[in-house]
Amino acid sequence: MTLYKNLMITSTLFLFIGCGTLEVNDTNNSTITNNSNTTLVLVQNATPTPTIQIPSPTPRVEDINSSNSSENIPDEESSSPIDFNEHIISSGSSTTQTDYKSKYINSKNCNQIIDKEFLEICYDYRLKVAKAVSYTLEGDLVNELNIKERPKFYEEETIDEQYRAKYSDYTNSGYDRGHLAPDASFDWSEESLNATYSLANIIPQIPEVNQKTWVKVEKYARDKAVELGEINVLNLVKYNSNPKFIGRDKIAVSIGFYKILYNRGLNYNECFYYLNDKSNLDENISSHKVNCSEI
Repeated sequence: MTLYKNLMITSTLFLFIGCGTLEVNDTNNSTITNNSNTTLVLVQNATPTPTIQIPSPTPRVEDINSSNSSENIPDEESSSPIDFNEHIISSGSSTTQTDYKSKYINSKNCNQIIDKEFLEICYDYRLKVAKAVSYTLEGDLVNELNIKERPKFYEEETIDEQYRAKYSDYTNSGYDRGHLAPDASFDWSEESLNATYSLANIIPQIPEVNQKTWVKVEKYARDKAVELGEINVLNLVKYNSNPKFIGRDKIAVSIGFYKILYNRGLNYNECFYYLNDKSNLDENISSHKVNCSEI
C-alpha cells in the first residue's frame, strides 16, 4: 500500500517503452517488478525543489525617458531650475532698520492719510495740521528744472472743511507758512511743485527757523539724494499735550520737528531735530543731529 500511495502523490512521471520489467523506486530506493513488458521508472525526491522568484530589474532613467510613457515625466533639461535664493529673506543689517513711513503714517496715528502722489501726509483733525510727511528724493530730479515761479497756497479739498487750515490762519500770527516737504525739492515739474503748496503740508514755523536753520537741512537732504541716487525722507512733527493755537480755525503750533533721512537698501539713515523757537538758531547742521534710535 505504501508503494501505491507514493505513486498517487508523485510529481513527476517518466514513461519509457521497451522490453523488461516494471520497476518502481520508492523513496527508500526499493524496486517493484511486474511481469509486463513495459519498464516504468518512478522517481520521487524527498525534498521538493523550492521555487525562486527573480525580481524584475529596475529600469534606468534613460530607459524610462525613452519609453512610450515619457510624456508623463518632466524632462529635466527643459524644466526651469529652482532658484533657492529667490525665497531667502535677507538678514543683513539694512533689514533691521526702522521703516519710518509705516511706523508714523498709518490709520492709528493719523485721522486722515492724504496721498498727494509725490508725498504722503499724516493729518490730525484736532490739530488741523500734519503730524508727519513722507516723500522720496531722487537725485537726478531734485536739481533738474528748478522752476522759479511758485504757485499759491491752497486749502486741501480732500479734508472736510471743518478740519481744514486756511491761508488766513497764518496772517499776522508771527509764524511762517513752513513747508514740511519743501518746494525746492519738487520744483522739477509743475505737478510735483504744486503738491507741496497744499496747506496740509504746511505748519506754523518761527521765521528764523524756517528761513535760516531748517532750510539748511532741506538742502542737505537734496545733496544726499544726489550722492546716493535716492533717499527717503520723513518729517515728523512734535506737539505737546496742550499746544498753542493760532488763527480763527485754531491751528496747532508744534514745539519742534524731526527730519529723518534714510535709504534701507544702502543701510543709511541720519536724523535731525529742530526746536520751533529762537533758543537754538545754530545754522551748523551737525549741531542738530540726533540718534535715530531715540526718536
